[in-house]
Amino acid sequence: MTTRRSIVRTTAPFAVLALATVAGATGAAAGTEPSDTAAAGGGAVDPAVCQNEITDIAIVSPYYSDQPATKEVVDAFTGDAEAAGFNVTMVDTRGDLAAVNSEMENALAQGADAIVLGMGDPLEFGAGLAATTSAQIPVFGLDAGAADGITANITSDNEFLGETSAQVMIDAIGGEGRIVIIHFDPFEPVRLRAQAARALFEEAGIEIIEDIQGDPADSTGFAKTTVQDLLSKYPEGEIDGIWVAWDASALGAFQATQETGRTEVIVTGVDGQDFAVAEVAKGENWVATVRQDWPGIAATAVETIEACSAGEAPASQIITVEGELITAETAAGESGSSDATDSSDAADTVATDSSETSES
Repeated sequence: MTTRRSIVRTTAPFAVLALATVAGATGAAAGTEPSDTAAAGGGAVDPAVCQNEITDIAIVSPYYSDQPATKEVVDAFTGDAEAAGFNVTMVDTRGDLAAVNSEMENALAQGADAIVLGMGDPLEFGAGLAATTSAQIPVFGLDAGAADGITANITSDNEFLGETSAQVMIDAIGGEGRIVIIHFDPFEPVRLRAQAARALFEEAGIEIIEDIQGDPADSTGFAKTTVQDLLSKYPEGEIDGIWVAWDASALGAFQATQETGRTEVIVTGVDGQDFAVAEVAKGENWVATVRQDWPGIAATAVETIEACSAGEAPASQIITVEGELITAETAAGESGSSDATDSSDAADTVATDSSETSES
């Protein structure tokens, strides 16, 4: 049985988001086969950390109660790991990045054989990673990043995500125009997808009139207020689209266009969250999201840990899983047959109450 507990937030840093965005310049949906990729930050893996059997896994997540995508991938991983016979515990630090370090050290003291980071930037977790490295305990990331001490980070192919969503935007605005980008560079996966999108926009001659650092601590609210201000600044004809690196912020941008009557402005997002799929299915100006394959990431992480437990170290520090483009055509049947959440309920979805992380 999984043990979950949350700890009180003692600082208020940006809760770095797990965001996801898009694909090949063709805009076609991609498969979900994982591939080892020596991406930026990837490096050689110390095989010594895969010399002991793994039975007890400790998940430490800074964003479980704050971000729907984090909860989805952590829950999927937990189910798969328990089904594979592992004992799993989970701690949610509720946005407190410093507490991740102490919780990693606590996990070591309690006898964890492996630690899994439920997102978060490992560059913030130097003390925890130093402790695990000293103890030769493997650390696996679920859409985290690559850094010294990370055995493997299982994540989306962020270049694919960025290029795919950017191509959808380019096509939707007719191959020319002026757009806004909302991103978050401190979180490596999001930085990479925004970098890929920016490059494709520049190659296509699309003008980026505002390049905005989002706020994952208030994804929807920040984006909504920011875009409302931008729509006042840029009247009709002066802005064509808003590319957003994750769905929770894309929701805010979309709500701003709806409430101001500026539905000529195209919105794209990434993650493939239920509320995003529901809105895309309506065929309005939120034209696409790119789903991160959280079940695939979770399953690949469990397989990687099983191999490590058997003495086989990962071939690369970064293991990527492709995503899937979702447009009105593909989303319509999907949202009609699922429990997808529309934007009227999405505030509850995006801001999951921390009480849900109590023991279950």
